[in-house]
Amino acid sequence: MSKLKIKTKERRFETARDLYGIFFEDINRAGDGGLYPEMLRNRSFEDSVLPEGYIQQEDGIHVKTVSGWLDEFCNGEGLCRWVKGNNIPETEIPAWYTHNAKMELELTDTLNEHRDAALRMQFEKDGSLTNTGYCGISVKAGESYSLYLFAKAKEEIGLDVAIEYQGKVLTGNSLVVSGQEYTRYDMKLTAAEDCHEAQFTISCKEGGEVLLGFISLMPDNTYMGHGLRTDLVEKLKGMSPKFMRFPGGCIVEGTTPSTAMRFRDTVGPAWERPSKLFVWHYRSTLGLGFHEYLQLCEDLGMEPLYVCNCGMTCQGRKSVLLEGEALDEMVQDTLDAIEYAIGSKESKWGRLRASMGHPEPFKMTYLEIGNENWGPDYEKRYNMIYKKVKELYPQIKTIANEHVEKNGCPAECVDEHFYNTTEFFAERVNYYDDYDRKGPKIFVGEVAVNEGNYMGQLYAALGEAAFLMGIEKNQDIVTLASYAPLFENVNYRAWYPNLIRFNNHQSLGIPTYYVWKMFGQNRGEYVVRSEDEGGRVYRPRTGMASLKSNKELRFRNPIWNGEEAKITHELMGHVQDTEDGRLLQLPDEEQKKEFHSILEWADETKSFVVFGEEDQTYGRFETDIFVEENAYFELGIFSARVVRSYYEEQLVITAGVEKEWDAALVRPFLWKVNGGQCSLEEFGYMHDNKLTEDFAISVKPGEYHRFGYETDGKQIRLYVDGELQKEISIPYGPAFVSIVTDTKDEIIIKAVNFAGDVDPVSITLDCQVQGDYTVTLLSGEKGDENSFEEPEKVKNITVNMHGASSEFVYEAPPYSVCALRLKKSEQNDAII
Repeated sequence: MSKLKIKTKERRFETARDLYGIFFEDINRAGDGGLYPEMLRNRSFEDSVLPEGYIQQEDGIHVKTVSGWLDEFCNGEGLCRWVKGNNIPETEIPAWYTHNAKMELELTDTLNEHRDAALRMQFEKDGSLTNTGYCGISVKAGESYSLYLFAKAKEEIGLDVAIEYQGKVLTGNSLVVSGQEYTRYDMKLTAAEDCHEAQFTISCKEGGEVLLGFISLMPDNTYMGHGLRTDLVEKLKGMSPKFMRFPGGCIVEGTTPSTAMRFRDTVGPAWERPSKLFVWHYRSTLGLGFHEYLQLCEDLGMEPLYVCNCGMTCQGRKSVLLEGEALDEMVQDTLDAIEYAIGSKESKWGRLRASMGHPEPFKMTYLEIGNENWGPDYEKRYNMIYKKVKELYPQIKTIANEHVEKNGCPAECVDEHFYNTTEFFAERVNYYDDYDRKGPKIFVGEVAVNEGNYMGQLYAALGEAAFLMGIEKNQDIVTLASYAPLFENVNYRAWYPNLIRFNNHQSLGIPTYYVWKMFGQNRGEYVVRSEDEGGRVYRPRTGMASLKSNKELRFRNPIWNGEEAKITHELMGHVQDTEDGRLLQLPDEEQKKEFHSILEWADETKSFVVFGEEDQTYGRFETDIFVEENAYFELGIFSARVVRSYYEEQLVITAGVEKEWDAALVRPFLWKVNGGQCSLEEFGYMHDNKLTEDFAISVKPGEYHRFGYETDGKQIRLYVDGELQKEISIPYGPAFVSIVTDTKDEIIIKAVNFAGDVDPVSITLDCQVQGDYTVTLLSGEKGDENSFEEPEKVKNITVNMHGASSEFVYEAPPYSVCALRLKKSEQNDAII
């Protein structure tokens, strides 16, 4: 039984007004064909055109930036697995196919200076041009769709346009193109029946030549008529978000100066916006741009949080620094963006905003300077932008990517990102308890379980919910938080998991979506003091022992539970039998050559071998190790493979070095022995986490000593020559986590039960409450997830309950997150 004591008379501080928001980045084709419901893929015909700074590789699949970043391109289709998984037939120009016709890119006679290409079509009689959309075009009976295109022809040519399925026309119309200047043609198409696998076709009965400059097909039914996909926006609205961070993310940085995000490229008429190759492997035509983001913020009552490029490309992808005029231009671009948002309609960029249908200023509340940037180069650029923005717009709240205040830079707020396992988050409920309250505020801009066995499942949502409760307990310093990534077109996955998944006609939220929805809808006005206690959930670990060394290491007589322990995997280096035992040798040049240094936590300079199998977990391991003067070696505990994040897996595949076992996959706890000093550590993001303070052991150099450990899944005991050296608890999180807020009339309790059994939680309050109360609940089995077949298998339900009082018991279901809303009794004294 867990216990929760609530002290409503001890209000700690007000809740952060804008705590829960959303972060949009165009990843997984979240923009074109997604939130921005363009129905034609490659509507600008430019997907196969390489941007400046990219070099096509000989294999025809990969491209590389001039700074050295390698990526898949596949002639503009994106990732090879998209081509294979979506059964995309080969074509010269992505998404476009011909019958009795010839197509080619026109790279000079384009629609305008911002267009890299047009499409030159030469139709034979009854020739046609077809677009397959985003894995099919979805239409609904009776609904209308707006088509426009820019075209020109030396000789008059008649064209028939249609949305069709297997030869059956669902809707169509005709037009005649003439004139040697690009002309815009518009028409409405109304579908006769439902279809989700249709194609768009332009056909020509008589034959002829036409040049197409740009083409678009959009549904008329969009959210509030503002051009965004209704079901996706409604899912966002259901989260009650208070802010939106946009437009990224890594796409802000780009991989080359030409692909870095610039505000000015994302405003004005859609056909005048240059398309851009994003770091997530595809081009966007930027129809979803700065104006559309601001309009969405206004429509949903969100505060805009704009992320600007700070004058450098992605540091994780072979960064390029902008200097001189290029840097000044990027700084000015940020100032221009702010003017577009909040400048008067008489200003340069305010006039453009007015011409786009919004004469009155939007809001511009927050500005994040850069995305995931760091170091002296970042600090220089951060200071430039910070100074200029504060001179002109002192009311805007700025956000830094790292703790620049430690190096003397001004910092109002710092963005911190967390990607890891369920257990990582559960163990860090108190992460922000000891943060310096005199320092900058914190924005948890990206947070998600993206490693381990429960990605996208209910148990991951529990870990994330626990971490959010820790944030809520510290919202005097943590004032903003958002999940990442937000959207995934299931046919174009580049990252997993993603909060909301969709295809061309359906959408669903993963279990975590319902946590954010619950938390966004259940906010109090004050955080009140509360104390909870319950059981522990120890981190599940598997695997046996391993050895690592930065030079040759002699060992003998390895034993596991009384039997010989055999080496099962030589990850780096090799073991050679000698007369005096066994010799662990360093990796040879061939192994180093095969090694993928793209994953930083695998060290190619160390030998690394694993004993036993992954299912052998609890027990005792020991071996004799020859200790040399100033010896350094590591004894691994729980040496099983981790479940790598989806992104890491794809990096490995792209690098062409995928293996069933490799040195980056095995991340044990490491008993590090350095001479006579030791520590027990685990790999952690940015730096290793110490599970113990440094401690000394007594060993005599030049001799064998018996090193060993034993574990029962809760404790680890370390031995040298049979003597216990250290006993350490395996990392654990609380089985029960809670946060309490209140208003004048209500008490809101949010809680997580990690246990697989019902937890009867004893709740004690210092005030009277009414007997009737409501519970919003998310629960199920650990591995439950949502799918298009069962889109709401895991979702919130709200039930009315009775029996609340100043002391009562709430039975928390297994593996659950809940929000209890209690009404204060009228006889309570007013709380001052």
